[in-house]
Amino acid sequence: MQLLYYFSNPLGFSLIAITLFFVTGLVIYVLKILWQKNKCQLLWTPIDSVEYRSNLSYDEFILEYASVGKPVIIADAMKDLKISTKWNFDFFRSECGSIEAIVKENSSEIHSFMTVADYLDYITTRESNQYLYIADWNICNYPQLFNDYKAPVYFPDWSKGLPNKFIEKYQFPNANIFIGHKDTSIGFHKDQYNASAWIGVICGCKQIVLFTPDQEELFYKGKVDVFNPDLEKFPLYAKANPVEAILRPGEAMYIPSGWWHQVKNLEDTIAIGSLLINRCNSELVFQTLRELSPIKGRLFPLIFKFPWLGKLFFSIGLI
Repeated sequence: MQLLYYFSNPLGFSLIAITLFFVTGLVIYVLKILWQKNKCQLLWTPIDSVEYRSNLSYDEFILEYASVGKPVIIADAMKDLKISTKWNFDFFRSECGSIEAIVKENSSEIHSFMTVADYLDYITTRESNQYLYIADWNICNYPQLFNDYKAPVYFPDWSKGLPNKFIEKYQFPNANIFIGHKDTSIGFHKDQYNASAWIGVICGCKQIVLFTPDQEELFYKGKVDVFNPDLEKFPLYAKANPVEAILRPGEAMYIPSGWWHQVKNLEDTIAIGSLLINRCNSELVFQTLRELSPIKGRLFPLIFKFPWLGKLFFSIGLI
């Protein structure tokens, strides 16, 4: 009798219809995840050099690069972004000087904490023989940085709307700042979860060395320093075919899923970058997450589709 009342009442009927529509959509989405192929193909395109492009549309980027796993440097990717003109060493000293950031030893995972002001003093004086680098400084907890930030149009942020603590816990895509002096380097690696990545230079200059995914067996799990390889210790690396590129202010590089790379600062440099989940690699990323965690891995696609679910699951400790 009560159900008949809801159907006869316009407001009640609307609530039932909306609920059924939502539940049906959610069920269909879950079934789609369950029925998809167990393995997703990693696509990549061999290259002899990295192409430089400008005036590239988003559709051209997807068609010519992201969908075929091909790196590209987009020369004007950052030209209209506020951070390109606002962020410099003086800005970070005045606005962020008291913030403690993770500082890594050159090309290693050894790290400590240092205030940004102290690090900038270290760059200026360079009284030690250390090669210290502020790397992977996540901006999401710092309004003075986050409010300035906007990703280039080619790299939409799929994690928008998810809790910051959730993003930090699972190291999902979010913008990270890299501040390093000349000759500092991030270690040789490929990006986790089979995500792709992008990095843009605000000031300074970077050298980036890339390798196609099929060469992974030559890299000794990333223990090689490609800028100074020890071939006696890592003889297989001699067979590798690197592709090198220079990244200058205002330029951004797209690094496809599975591509190994190492980055070195040729000058004192400020840069920003992020892992990237896009429509070309999302199924591969989610498949990788399911292999790492069969239960949670099946929830992540739902979380990215419906960010409010991410907030709910995270708040109750389900993820």
